[in-house]
Amino acid sequence: MTDPPTSIALRFVEGAVWSAARNLLQTALSLVALAVVAREVGPEAYGVFGIAMLVIGIAEMVAGGSLTESIVQRKEIEDGHIDATFWLSTIAAFALAVAVALFATPLARLAGGAQAANVLFVLGCFLPVAVGSRVPMALLARELRFRASAQISALATILSCTMGIVLALRGNGIWTLVVMEAVRSGVTLVGAFVAVSWRPRARGSWRQLRELARFNAGTLASYAVGYADLLLPRLLVSHLLGAQALGLFMLATRVLTELSNLLTAPLHAVAMAACARAQNAREELHRVILGLYRTSRLVVFPAFLGMAAIAPWLIPLLFGPKWDAAVPAIQLLMLGGLRQATGAFNTVILFGVGHVRSTLYLFAAGCVLHLVLFPLLAPWGVAGAAVALLGRQFASWPLACLLIKRATGLAMRRQIGDAKAILLAAIAMAGIVFSTAWLLEPRLPIAAVVVTSTLAGAIGYAAGLRVLSPVTLDTVMALASAFFRRDRARLESVLSQIK
Repeated sequence: MTDPPTSIALRFVEGAVWSAARNLLQTALSLVALAVVAREVGPEAYGVFGIAMLVIGIAEMVAGGSLTESIVQRKEIEDGHIDATFWLSTIAAFALAVAVALFATPLARLAGGAQAANVLFVLGCFLPVAVGSRVPMALLARELRFRASAQISALATILSCTMGIVLALRGNGIWTLVVMEAVRSGVTLVGAFVAVSWRPRARGSWRQLRELARFNAGTLASYAVGYADLLLPRLLVSHLLGAQALGLFMLATRVLTELSNLLTAPLHAVAMAACARAQNAREELHRVILGLYRTSRLVVFPAFLGMAAIAPWLIPLLFGPKWDAAVPAIQLLMLGGLRQATGAFNTVILFGVGHVRSTLYLFAAGCVLHLVLFPLLAPWGVAGAAVALLGRQFASWPLACLLIKRATGLAMRRQIGDAKAILLAAIAMAGIVFSTAWLLEPRLPIAAVVVTSTLAGAIGYAAGLRVLSPVTLDTVMALASAFFRRDRARLESVLSQIK
């Protein structure tokens, strides 16, 4: 049975809010842990860890993510499909763990630094644990149980970050990062199995494996190229600029990732399930996608431009003066928020409606752009790498819009939308943040400068929306009020009025 349109939209919003609550906690804890660990570890050790994670990320993609997306996307699923997916991913994880352990040194050298071999060996041993949670977490997403997945992720983050802070302050260096990754994987595995009633058995069959094989093959190909698109920047920086530069580049991209986790991941976490549910109702599918884009722009534009404005004061405050060289790269990457607001959802929309091959084209274009831009801009160091990453984002924009149009029927003009008012309000806010910080720097402690400038910017953004787009501000306030009052009738009424 297909859910009514408003029911899909309502569950989408509720799931996004739960994900947002989780990500707010996770981001706050992650930033505290990152600030402490980064100060103690330093850019070079951070870069060495990043080299090891290049290899682990590929292994997790092959054994985990690429095989479990079908659980979320498939319309009808049997226990045998779930069991077959679990055992296939588990066998693959153990096989890859053995391979990483045996070939840690050449793999680390291939990724950009033989000094990462010991770290890679230990991380490889935890690979089956990291992959083991993928199937039960996919079941939670399929069942739209976003509150449970939010609680699991929050607990994993709390324990991982707490452990990281303790170990970093005790001087454990790079192994702090390794333990944090192991704790996060272990807690997620336990929590995921506690949250679901399914348990792995021997119910899978060759027929069910064959039924999943076509989607999984396409997903694996897309994930492989997608991970290449994701990891190529780190690999190129590692080889072209060295571990020290990689550490600075990773911090810059980590700030970008944390902001994305806070602002777009809550929507990202529920978007695939929502698009999959609405894929046979074109009008509702368009409403879900446009709701994604509009909501994302509303928060991403001011947050990313605001971070670009405050970064010269915030980054040294959080991470210490040894990370000052990362500030220009962070500011450049924040300009990518203009693209990130909609680009963050390309993959989940295409996966949700079953157009797996389209993501392959998009990621392949990204890889080509990386291979052209990074060597070209490497002489400008970490800032040049940030410009290359920014160039890849904007250069692939037209192709992404075309692929979304082909998959969903949503016109490119509607995808781009009328975001002028939000953008102008966000630019004005960034100007307020920078001006306030610049004026207050000689008069107040840096922490007070950051807080005051941020508050001034938030007030300025709300005032800008009131002048430039009062309907947008009124809709946001109505949604927030209905949700916190748990007034489902009012919430559905407001959602039904959004066109």
